[in-house]
Amino acid sequence: MPLPLVPSPVPVSAQLRFGHRLRHWREVHGLSQAELGRRLGYDDSLISRIENARRWPPPGLAVRADALLGTGGELTELWQPVRQEREHLGELGVLGPPGAPGAAGAVRPDAAALDVQSGLLAVYRAALGHIGGEDLTAVLEHHTRTLAGWRPDARVLSLAARYAELAGWAHFDGARAARALAWYGRGLAWARAAGDRAAVADLLARQSSVHWWNGDHTTALALAGAARSAAILLPARPGVQAWAALVEAHAHGRAGAAPDALRALADAERLTGAALRADDPSPWLARAHLVLTVAHGTCHRDLAASLGRPSHARSAAAHLSTALTQLPPSTHPHDHALVTARLATAHAHAGEPEAATALLTHLPPTPTGRTAHEARRARSLLSPVPVP
Repeated sequence: MPLPLVPSPVPVSAQLRFGHRLRHWREVHGLSQAELGRRLGYDDSLISRIENARRWPPPGLAVRADALLGTGGELTELWQPVRQEREHLGELGVLGPPGAPGAAGAVRPDAAALDVQSGLLAVYRAALGHIGGEDLTAVLEHHTRTLAGWRPDARVLSLAARYAELAGWAHFDGARAARALAWYGRGLAWARAAGDRAAVADLLARQSSVHWWNGDHTTALALAGAARSAAILLPARPGVQAWAALVEAHAHGRAGAAPDALRALADAERLTGAALRADDPSPWLARAHLVLTVAHGTCHRDLAASLGRPSHARSAAAHLSTALTQLPPSTHPHDHALVTARLATAHAHAGEPEAATALLTHLPPTPTGRTAHEARRARSLLSPVPVP
C-alpha cells in the first residue's frame, strides 16, 4: 500500500509566500489577474509578476488587497517580512542594476578582460560538480557584481547573466530560494537586455525549478512554458530546448499530470539526442545521460506522491538507483547524498520503508541544502517508522 501523501510545502521566502497567498485569495474570489489588478488600480501584468515572485509588491497593495478580498489582514501582515527581505537582499548587492552606459564609475573592459571572465566562467561551471555550489557562492557573486559595474554592451550583459545563473544555482543548491530567485531575476533582465535568447530560456527554466522545489507547480509550469517558448526560437540549440523540456516535465510531475510529464520527458530525450549529435555547447550535456536518468526518477517520484500509485514509485526507484551508479567517482559527495535521499523517498512511496530507512543511514549526520529537504521529506513519509 502506498504511504500517505505529503502536503506541498509552504514557500520559504517571504516574497514567495506573499505571492502564494495573493494567488490563493484571488482564486477564492474567482478573480482573474486582470480583474484583480483593475480593482486594485494596477495592471494585470503586475499581479502576475507578484504572484510568480518576479516583482516585489509595491507599498499599499497589501492593505488594498486585504480590504478587497476580505483576508482578515493576512497580506498586510505578510508585507513586513517582504519589505525586510527586499532590504536585506539589497544590502547584499543582489538587487542592484548593472551600470548604465556613461554611469559614473562604470568600467570599460577590454577584450582580454572579457576573455578572462569568460574562461573563469567555464572553470567555475566545471568545478560545481566536483566541489559543490556552497564553496563557490561568494566568488560567483563577486564576479557577477564586478561585471555589473562594467559598461554593459551585449557581451558584458550576457556574461553577467551567466554568472548570475551560476550564483543563483549555488543558492538554490543551498536551499536559499529567495536568493536564488533574486539572482535568476537579475540575470534574466541582463540576458533580455543583451538579446541572449539561450540565456533567457535557461534562466526561465532555472526559475521554474525553484518554484517546482517549493511545491508551486502552477508557477513552475508557467515559467517552464515560457522557457520552452523562448527555446523554440533557437532551432540550432536543441540542448537549450531539451533543458526547458526537462523542467516542464518536473512541473507536470509535481502537478500529478502523468501523460504531460511523460510527453515532456520524451521530448527531452529526443532533443538531447539531437543536441549531442550537433555538438550543442549547453554545459549540462556533459552529463546528459545522468541528468536524464535523475529527471525520470524525480518525475516518477513526484507522480507517485501526487497520484498515490506505487508503479510510479517503483519506476522512480529503478531510475534513481541507476543514477547512483552513473555518478562518476569525482562527483561531490553532496550529489551522491541528494540522489540517495531522493531514492529513499521513492522507496517510501513504493511502500518499502525498510529500503528507505537503510538509504537514509548513508546520508551525512547533518545534511544541508536540498539534501536536508529531501531527507526531511523521506522521514515524514516513514513516520512513525523510526529513522536514525
